[in-house]
Formats: sequence, structure tokens, C-alpha cells
Amino acid sequence: MRRLTLHSLLAGLCLLLSACALQPPGPRSFTVSEQQLAQAIATQFPFDSTMLEVLDVVVSTPRITLDPTGNRINTSLDLTVAPNSLLGLLIDKTYKGGVDMSYGLRFEPSDNSVRMTDVRVSRFSVEGTPAAMKRPIEKLGPSLAQRVLKDFAVYRLRPEDLQAAEGWGYKPGVFSVVPGGLSITLDPVAR
Repeated sequence: MRRLTLHSLLAGLCLLLSACALQPPGPRSFTVSEQQLAQAIATQFPFDSTMLEVLDVVVSTPRITLDPTGNRINTSLDLTVAPNSLLGLLIDKTYKGGVDMSYGLRFEPSDNSVRMTDVRVSRFSVEGTPAAMKRPIEKLGPSLAQRVLKDFAVYRLRPEDLQAAEGWGYKPGVFSVVPGGLSITLDPVAR
């Protein structure tokens, strides 16, 4: 009788394991801390751009806070603005300012990058600019910043990171802002 029970248990365990093997793996997730996220974003700065072909803009020093409710990352950046070309001959001064924005994140498989999505600029200021420059900068700055930062790559995954995930049968999925960090879902790869 005892031997029959042991065989029944082993047979049941084999059935359970074979059923598990037939089930596709479910999504997995892990969390990147706010500090790790800030470090990853900081590696992409300083970042140089030209505004309206007359101003050189350097964007630097990202400071992030997380908004789990809105699934967004808030970032404040420092700006340095200097006239170039003809305007640079007339005005030989550099101006300081800042930009505040929020955005979500998404994975772009074509180049293995993590990119900003739905960028919203809430503040764009440059202090001490002449009146002739102040109004155009304040009026055009936010929309230009949104355009320049749309789909901006904040991080690129190394090929070996993706190969390891794919070796385990997963690929990057959804990014969710959670208290204290960023939750990254790994979705099963269809086989």
C-alpha cells in the first residue's frame, strides 16, 4: 500500500511538472531604484542643441522626481544659452536658465534604447536676457524643447543584456513609475 501511494505521488508530480512545462512563462518585472534611474539619465547630459539657428543651448544637470500616480518622471535641467552666428557678434554674453518637464519611458527595439515619450515642458526660463531675446525664448522655448526631447534616448541597453534576457525567453516590455523607482516588465518571447 505504501509503495502504491509513493508511485501515485511521483506520477502526480510528473503530471504537474509536465503541465508546467507546457504553460508559457508569464511576464516578470524588476525595479530600478530612483537613484539608479537618475544615474542612467545623467549619463546622457550635457546635451547641446541649436535654437532657431541663432542660439546655442547646453542642457545639463538633470534632477529627477517620480510621479507614480501619473506614471511620469519629472526632471529639472539647467540651461546655458549663448547667441551664435550674427546674433553672437552683436551680443557677447551667456545666459543661465532652466527647464522643468515630465515624460514617460518606452523601449525602442530598433536600437535597444529607452526613450522619452509624451514630453511636457512646464517651465522654460532664461534669466537676464535682453527684451529682444526674452519674449521669443519664452514663447518658443517650451515647444522647441518638447520637439528636441521627443523620443530622446535616455539609456541604451547593451547587446549582452538583451541576449541574456532573450536566452531566458524574455524581452523588455512596459515601463511603470512606482514609488521609489521604475518597474520594468519583461514579456515572454513568443516561440
